[in-house]
Amino acid sequence: MKDDCVFCKIISGEIPSYKIYEDDFCMAFLDISNDLYGHTLVVSKKHYENLMECDSHTLTKILETCKLVGKHYVENCGFDGFNILNNCGEAAEQSVMHIHFHILPRKKKDGFKVFPNLGESKIKIDKACKKLKIEEPKATKDVYTKGDCVVAYTDGACSGNPGAGGWAAILTYKGKEKIITGGEKDTTNNRMELMGAIGALESVNGKVKKVKLVSDSAYVVNCFNQGWMDKWLKNNWKNSSGDPVLNQDLWQRLLKAKEKFDVEFIKVKGHADNENNNRCDALARNEIAKLED
Repeated sequence: MKDDCVFCKIISGEIPSYKIYEDDFCMAFLDISNDLYGHTLVVSKKHYENLMECDSHTLTKILETCKLVGKHYVENCGFDGFNILNNCGEAAEQSVMHIHFHILPRKKKDGFKVFPNLGESKIKIDKACKKLKIEEPKATKDVYTKGDCVVAYTDGACSGNPGAGGWAAILTYKGKEKIITGGEKDTTNNRMELMGAIGALESVNGKVKKVKLVSDSAYVVNCFNQGWMDKWLKNNWKNSSGDPVLNQDLWQRLLKAKEKFDVEFIKVKGHADNENNNRCDALARNEIAKLED
């Protein structure tokens, strides 16, 4: 929550609203401008200034809410379709600096024009493509270091699974690097992946607010980016089959370690072209070698 944000005040109930829908992540309410019947705003409950600042998990939840509300308008409220709009930054006419999407319910031949006629660009499209194309990052280039945050590369490995295991983390911050490692004689690959993430977050200085945690483990990354953790907590640490979640002790430790930071989990391909991911893998396997000597 941000004290001077009108949307945060609406979410907290300090300012009344014409609420259409609410869940743990988002709220949808009618725009008080009342310029179009059903004009709805979908906002995240956690304050992010705009789309560029929003983490991928929250953004997914916002879009899921847009889909739910839009589908409801079409199937149950007599509309034929809808526009979804987002203004990102003052230059794009964003007036409230809290990420939000506009849903504009539409009917056939309603006479409204959402998209203006912008005319024709003076730059030829082939030249525009060349100038605007996103280049593939080089293997040695760290594409995650922008902004005032810690970038933590983590990995875990196991010989035998179960067997001797090792984990490693490489943390970078403002040009400085810190390496931490560890291992256990009898463990699993998933537990070592979790320990890599735990070790990284537990070693971050509490003054830092943002952490980008980079891992090749779908087990770790998808848990947060695909909402597994939310479902586990809601179901009292039971998975979709009703069985107790494995490695619950480490998941709880990871939750505690991340609670003081804004953590973005980033998935990379393992054993590929990410230099620090490959370094982490080598460090983790070195910990296994120490245990097996």
